Amino acid sequence: MQEVWKSRFEKGLFWLSLALVIYMPFHVFLSQSVSLVTGGLEVWKAAKDVIAFLSVPAILWTAWKQNLFENKYIRWILYATALYSVLHFAYVVFDQDDDTFSAVIATAYNLRILVYFALGAVVGASISARKRKMILTSIVVIATFVSLFAVAQYFLPHDMLESVGYSVERGVKPMFFIDDNPDLPRVMSTLRDPNSLGAYLILPLLMTGYALASRNVNKDLFIRPFRRGVLLAMVVVQFTALFLTFSRGALLGLILAVVALLSIVNRERAGNWLKRFWYIPFAVLLLSFGSLYALRDSSLVQDYILHAAETTDEADPNQKRVTLQVDALESIANDFDGKGPGTAGIVAIRNPQGGILTENYYLQIGYEVGWLGIIAFIFVFSIIVYRLLTASRQSPLASILLSAAVAYSFYSLLIHLWSNEAVTLQWWLLVGVSLGFSLKKRR
Repeated sequence: MQEVWKSRFEKGLFWLSLALVIYMPFHVFLSQSVSLVTGGLEVWKAAKDVIAFLSVPAILWTAWKQNLFENKYIRWILYATALYSVLHFAYVVFDQDDDTFSAVIATAYNLRILVYFALGAVVGASISARKRKMILTSIVVIATFVSLFAVAQYFLPHDMLESVGYSVERGVKPMFFIDDNPDLPRVMSTLRDPNSLGAYLILPLLMTGYALASRNVNKDLFIRPFRRGVLLAMVVVQFTALFLTFSRGALLGLILAVVALLSIVNRERAGNWLKRFWYIPFAVLLLSFGSLYALRDSSLVQDYILHAAETTDEADPNQKRVTLQVDALESIANDFDGKGPGTAGIVAIRNPQGGILTENYYLQIGYEVGWLGIIAFIFVFSIIVYRLLTASRQSPLASILLSAAVAYSFYSLLIHLWSNEAVTLQWWLLVGVSLGFSLKKRR
């Protein structure tokens, strides 16, 4: 009987993961637009997380039946996750000075990362190679549709999304601009903001780009290999959308990820090339910084690169980010156990008791749940990166996820990266699938 239930849970969790992959990039758009008809905007916002957390007992039971906890790395992640969760729940239950609603929402945002990873690991340990390819194919196809809408959005009326429920009062801006200049739009497509869209597109771009460069990777990743012309079109559309976000962090993250992927795929060749031609990247960096300095007063640099035009009344976002991060560091240094979930990050914006935007995900966790919390999170992330590194020689997907981890590690220094549901679901679920699939092949 237990084997029957195990099989049912495995099938159900696979379809849940596939549904989340398809739904999550459209979550903001659907929750805003559909709630205009049905009402209950907050219910629509929370439903995805409620479903994910309700699946946790099934995930844990299935993982136990799959003997996943026999793997020492999975056990270490489980222990660190338990500690991380206890820290959050302790604040929710015992801290009388916090805003309980904000604390609960922030706890859900922080812990769903690990729920997605666990879901992916259980799914990866049970599915066939064909079903794994179904998930990967869905990711790049959905990302391409999201990108097409983003490119169209750049040319469409700026107030278009107001007609489907977007507004500051309802929690999502209908359009973004550089320095609030209406002549300098930034696209966000169906996601929450341009930075989130840029981060979301890094992983699909790596997948489609690597598949374009290698036929074997194309066959390994997708349920049916794409024609090279189709892959090229997907790469162009996705990159154009990322570029039109004018997200400097996303573009730099993509560059880091591509360099990392090339280094992983051609480790010895990349090392030998760097030893022989080290002066080329050095010259490129020197030329880039020299050009930025020479053109520092131009609209190109001030508007598009620095986002700090003197013609705007807005504060310099670069100075503001540094100030917020310094304030957060000082608070963390003086407060070992943190101030509680919901006091930093995007949840803090609506916390009636106040909070700060640390503009840095690591500082957000440290500010909320203290040094122990950030150590637990980094410990989990480090184990995952190590496992991806050891698997990257045999698995193109592991190489892609490891390269994306380089980008996301950097980008998390600049924004509250893992608070976005689409970015979080995509990477953490796929990491779980990759590691779970590798454990299945060993059994």
